[in-house]
Amino acid sequence: MSTAEIRLVRNYDRAAWFYETSAAVFSGGQIRASKKYTAAQVKAGQKIIFLGVGTGEEAIIAAQRGAHVTCLDISSGMLERLEARMKRRGLKAEILCQDAFQHDRLGYYDAVAANYFLNVFRHDDMQRMLKHAAGLVRPGGKFMVADVALARGNPLSRIFNLVYLKTAMATFWTLGLVPLHRNYDYAQYFSDAQLKLNHIRYFRLFKGGPVVFQTWVATKKKSR
Repeated sequence: MSTAEIRLVRNYDRAAWFYETSAAVFSGGQIRASKKYTAAQVKAGQKIIFLGVGTGEEAIIAAQRGAHVTCLDISSGMLERLEARMKRRGLKAEILCQDAFQHDRLGYYDAVAANYFLNVFRHDDMQRMLKHAAGLVRPGGKFMVADVALARGNPLSRIFNLVYLKTAMATFWTLGLVPLHRNYDYAQYFSDAQLKLNHIRYFRLFKGGPVVFQTWVATKKKSR
C-alpha cells in the first residue's frame, strides 16, 4: 500500500464516528434516501456487493430484505462499526477490508452498488474503477450509483447546487477524504463498461429544495 493510500485509510478511520451522521444532517436525510434506493432494487436471495460501504446503512437494509450482502471498504474503522450494527440486528454479511481494485469476482454479483464511492477518485481513476466495478456484475444484473447530482433546474437552482456541493467537497478535501474535481456524470461512461442506463432517481434537499443528489440504476449488457 502506498503512502497516499495509508493516509487515506487513516483519514477514513478517523472519520468513521461522525461520517454517516454528518452526511444525514448536511443533506437533510437525502444522502441516506439515495443510498436506500439502491438497496430497494435488490431481491431476497440475490448477491450484492457495496463498494466503499462505509458504515453501511444501505447494506443493512439489503440484508434485512434477504439479500446475500458483501461489504467492502479499505477502512477497518468503518467496517468495525458496520459489523457491530449487523450483529445488533442479528444480520449477516461478508465484510472485506480490501482495495476494490483487488476484488476480482468478475460476473459474480446480481448487483453492485458504488454509493458515494466513485467520487473519491480523480477522473481517470474513477473511470477505471467504474469499469472494474461493472465487471463484477453478472450479465443482466444491476449496477447502481448514488452520488451528488449534476446541476439542473432553473438558474438559481443550478447555482445553489454548485455552491452547496462544492462547499461540501472542499470540506471533505480539507479532511483528506476526497480530491477536488467536477461532479461526474457517470452515465456517460456506462456504455464503455457494458452498462445500459435504466433510470435516474433525483433527490431534493430537504425533499422540497433543489436537486442535489441522484441515483443511477443501470443493467449489465448480456453477451450476444
